[in-house]
Order: sequence, then C-alpha cells, then structure tokens
Amino acid sequence: MMVLTSLFCLLSLQLQLPFVFPARNISLKCMQDTDEFLSDLNSVEPKEYALRMYDSVGKLGSNVLGGNVDRLGSSSECVSASAPSGGFQGQYCTLHVLQDGADYSVGVCVPDSCVEEDVTAMSQLGVLRFRNVSFWAPSLSLFARNVSSDPGVAVARCAAGMFPLDTFAAVCLSLTLLGLALPLAGTAYVAARGWGSARSASPPHGAHSATYGSLPLREPERSEPGNTVQWAGGLAHRSLSDTSSRGKRFLGAMDHALRCFSWQKTVPAIWSTRTPGSTCSALNGIRVLSLLWIMSGHTSQMAAWLSLDNVLEWKARVLRNPLYFYSRSGPFYLGVDTFFLISGWLSVRSFLKMLPSSEKGITANVILRYYFSRFIRLQPLHLYAVCLLVGLFSLVPWGPGWEVPKLHQDSCRRAWWTNVLLLNDFLSVRNACAGWTWYLANDFHFHLMTPVIVFVHGKSKHVLILLGAVLFLATFTATALLTLARDLPVAAPSEASESASVLYFLEYYTKPYCRCGPFLVGVFLSVFMHQNRPADVLTAKVPTLLRWVCSLSALLAVVAVAYAVDDTSATPSAAAAVYQALHRTLWAAAVGWLVFACHEGYGGPVNQLLSCGVWSFLASIAYACYLVHPIIILLYHGLQETLLHYTDLNMFYLFSGHCVLTFIAGLALTLFIEKPCQELKWRLLGSTPAGPGTSR
Repeated sequence: MMVLTSLFCLLSLQLQLPFVFPARNISLKCMQDTDEFLSDLNSVEPKEYALRMYDSVGKLGSNVLGGNVDRLGSSSECVSASAPSGGFQGQYCTLHVLQDGADYSVGVCVPDSCVEEDVTAMSQLGVLRFRNVSFWAPSLSLFARNVSSDPGVAVARCAAGMFPLDTFAAVCLSLTLLGLALPLAGTAYVAARGWGSARSASPPHGAHSATYGSLPLREPERSEPGNTVQWAGGLAHRSLSDTSSRGKRFLGAMDHALRCFSWQKTVPAIWSTRTPGSTCSALNGIRVLSLLWIMSGHTSQMAAWLSLDNVLEWKARVLRNPLYFYSRSGPFYLGVDTFFLISGWLSVRSFLKMLPSSEKGITANVILRYYFSRFIRLQPLHLYAVCLLVGLFSLVPWGPGWEVPKLHQDSCRRAWWTNVLLLNDFLSVRNACAGWTWYLANDFHFHLMTPVIVFVHGKSKHVLILLGAVLFLATFTATALLTLARDLPVAAPSEASESASVLYFLEYYTKPYCRCGPFLVGVFLSVFMHQNRPADVLTAKVPTLLRWVCSLSALLAVVAVAYAVDDTSATPSAAAAVYQALHRTLWAAAVGWLVFACHEGYGGPVNQLLSCGVWSFLASIAYACYLVHPIIILLYHGLQETLLHYTDLNMFYLFSGHCVLTFIAGLALTLFIEKPCQELKWRLLGSTPAGPGTSR
C-alpha cells in the first residue's frame, strides 16, 4: 500500500510540475524545490532570488585557448539567495566535467535540499535550464579539434561553507588556542611577579629594583614555617614534609614553564643579532634567501594549480625559461637542499658540543640524548602547525576553492600519526598531512647518521673516506636507477603528466635515500673544518679565486643544465638520470664552498651581504615561516571568488603579500611556540642555546 501511495504521489507531481524530469536518483524534496526555482526563473517576470541564483552560475569567459576553462561563478551570491516561501535557499556546488579530453569545473547554484548525488543526476538529465538553454552552455567542445557526441561525465561536489567541527578538529582547535594562551599567561605571570616583588621588598642601600617585567637569574630560597613543626613520632612530620616538597616541586615546575613562555624571555632572544663565534654568520643570509626561493616557488606553483585563468600562458612563458628560475624555485626546490646542507653542517657541531669532556667519548647515552634533542627541537612547532591547519580550516567560510583545503584537512585526519612519528616521508605520502613537512622527516632521519660518522672519524680517517664514498655512491645509484626505471621528470615534475608527477613525489622527491647527498656534504664539510686548519687551504690567492669561480660556475650549471636535459622523451634518458642523481649534491657542494670561505674570512663582499644583521632576525623565524607559509597560500586561494590572471607584476605582488603575512605569522609562532619550547628543552636537557645560527 505504501509503495502504491508513493507511486501515485510521484505521478501526480509529474503531472503538476511544469519542468518535469525523471525522478530516478533524485530526492522528492530536491525535485520540488528545483521545480519551484525553475518556475520562478522562467516565468514572464522572474523573481529576484531566482535571478540571483542563476546569476551566480559560472559562465564561459574569454581566453579559453589560454586556459580559462573553469567557471567558478559566485558562491557568496548563491548562498545569499532564498526562496520567498522560506522552503530553501541557494547552495553552491561545483560540477567537475570531463568531455572530449577537456577537464573543467562549473559552479552551479541549486536548492540546499539537494545533495551531491541529486545535482550529479540533474546535470546528466539536463534539468537545469533557463529559457531552454542549459546552465553550463556552451560546451568546451566548441574549442576541441575532435568533437564527439558524448555529453561527457560530470560529478558534483557541494560546498558546506564552514567545514564540520568534529572531534578531531575540536581537539586541534583547542590545542591551537592553548598555544596562544600559554604565552599570554606566562607574560602576565612574570609581569605580576616583578610588580609584586617591587611592592613587597625595598632594595637595600637605595638600590632600585630591576625585576619588573624581567627574569632574575636565581630565585631566593625561602624557608617554609610549616616544615619546622615537629609532630609526635615523626610520622606526621614526614608526611607533611613530603606533601610540601611535592607541592613545591610542582609549583617550581609551573613557575619555570610560565617563565619559558613569557615574552620577557622570548622577545630578547629573537631580536638579538649576535652570532656566536663558532657559527658562520653567513648561514643566516643563505637560510633566508633559500626560504624566499621556496616561498616564491610555492606561490607560483599553487597559483598555477588552483587559481589561474590563463594557466596555459603561464606554462608556455615560465616553465622552460631560465629567467624564471627564481620565481618558480627551479630546477625544483634546490633551496630545500641548501637547508639540508646547513642542517648537516650544524648537526656535527651540535653533537660534538654534547660529548662529555671525559675520556668516555661517544656513548649510547650521548647518542640517545642527541636524537631526543633533535626530535623535540622539530616536533612542538611541527605538530602545532598541523593543529593550526586543521583548527583554522574549520573556522573559515570557504569560497569556490574549498575542495583543496578540505582535502588537506581530511588528510590530516587520516595521517596525523605519521607526522607525530616523523614517518610521513615513507607512509601516506600520497595523502600526507601538511605535505610540505616531509622535509622534517627527512631531516630527522639524516640526523641519525651524524653520530655514526663522527664516531668513525674518531677511529680512522681512512675508514671515514671509505664510508663517505659508499654513502654518496649509494644515493647516486638509487636516484639514477629510479629515474631510469620510472622515467621520472627533471626540470618541471609538477607540470608533467599526472602519473609521472605522482611517481616523482612518491618514489624520489620525498625519499631520504635519494635526498641525503646535500646533508652528507654538510656533515663532511663540518668534520673537515672542525678537525683541520681550513685557513691553510685559503692562503694562496689564485687557488682561492679559482675555487670561487668553480663554485659559482657549478651553481649556474646546475640551473642551466636542467633546461637543456630532455626529460620528456618516450624512452628514459641516461643524461636525465645522471643529472637527477648528481645535481642536488653538486649544488650543495658549491654552496658548501661559499660557507667554508665566508666562515674563514675569505668571503669578501659576499660574506658582508650574507652576514647583515637583518638576516639574523629573519633566520630566527625561518623555521616557523617554512611551516606556515603554505597554510597562508592555501587560505588565500581557498577564499578567492574569482580566478587570477597571470602576469609578472601580479605574481610579484602576490609573492610580496605572501612574504609579509608569512613573516608576521612566523614571528607570532616563534614567540608563542618555538622559543618557549626551546627554553623548555634547554632546561630539560641542561644545555644552553648556541645562538641564532643553530635555529635549524
């Protein structure tokens, strides 16, 4: 009986509705609301809300041959429309269409009673029409050479505005807010303690109190009257003493933690431009310039992936033109290899500082302490950036570009544990959480080698040379064989075919056994500079000048050869495999000479430029900037209502804006999270900071 009643209702509806369409796979409520919308739109005098919904639908624009194929429409105009009856309001959906080899998106506005399956079915049935013309007409088949009668495949994805705040997102948001609250509490606590000390105690001999808003070196010890009370049998006294001692230890730990998070402690550390004598001051400039190079590449690359209306013009102008090597961070993010070089150079010095002065030398305790120190150096800010991404993305009212941020949030929901364990360079790489953090996993895995190399160096230099040769040969061989076997691209992997690009990132780009060459260069360079007298190598002017020429020539050759190597042929190229195997290590070796010469005082104007004081400040926030800048770029593109048009001027302004916002956010994260956690690490391990030069 219920089945007959339902059939009768559906038949009655099809007799009553002027815009009839098959009911299969479309909900009844969606059918009713869509018919009301189409009736109001196609009437003699269309209603305002219906015109608003239709106006928000994406229309075909000009410059289709230049890549302007996506039609976003206006999501804000769509969701602002509501039917006078109050039965529904506009809902923005994106139709992903694949037709005649063209892949494009069309923004449509439908009643919010329709789900994604309903919208997909209506697109296949051609229901949405205005004056008998489809909402997504004309088809891109007008511009295709081989046109078929196939209407194409369309799949709808509907935006929900703000992402749902589930348990995972709520936990991440809570941790994000906690990270903001602790520094504020610590700052207020230190200021209150200083103000209270100034009020309660007068300085002897007319001396002025200097404790307001500052950190005294040592707290005066105070005796508690309660501890001197003697109880019969001593048992009650011991219990009270133990309780008081535990309470004092807890309060002392809280006092230290709040002081570590206070701005009175962290701000002077950031603004200090002093570099320790054992650290190369030129590293600050190298680090910042490498960071800017990476940010420039991400700005250009993400814009091309997400928001350009002339992406084909961008590919034709930028990808194979060496003049744009900096704007696109080519040949593919050599700035990351510079980071690996610096990390390897500093890792040896950090490990040697941990060695005890006794004759015990390298022990298991020292090695484990070194590993733990590196782990807690990376992880607090790394995991906070993950929480920031998930929590912030849950609060943003996204526009037409909501799908990519949603993909990142869902990936973190599934793969966050790989970030915690620093295994995101091996596990869940395809759907990684904060995909740019593969670098941190690589870096930690590389640091596992440092104690072994230093230990071998202490035993035999000949064995060290043999070990270095084996390690370099292994990484070169693995990279070359992978490039040949998988036919991997070299110069522009992100713009290769989808399958080749995926293989490049999965099999080569994120794998430590392919990327360890620059780190090894830094390690062996640091061992050489620590053990020998490098100044003796630089005494002769002519050989030193020749080394400078060779270094600069190598830097230029690494960039130039990438544009000459043919990595697009159908058969694997031996030249491409050799270049892939060597170019990152060769780049690191050339930059390593620059570090070596500047550290020993033979850098000349290059050293003066790279050692400027402004680099020291920016280098102190570089780690936070690296972690936060992709989040800012994703936020920008996800909130755009329209596509961007590529010009050199527009891209420069976009890069400049990203830099300013990144430095502001990086400064905030350094003050709120990174520096306080470093202070806690130094208190926990009993070590002292080595200066801004060791921040990475």
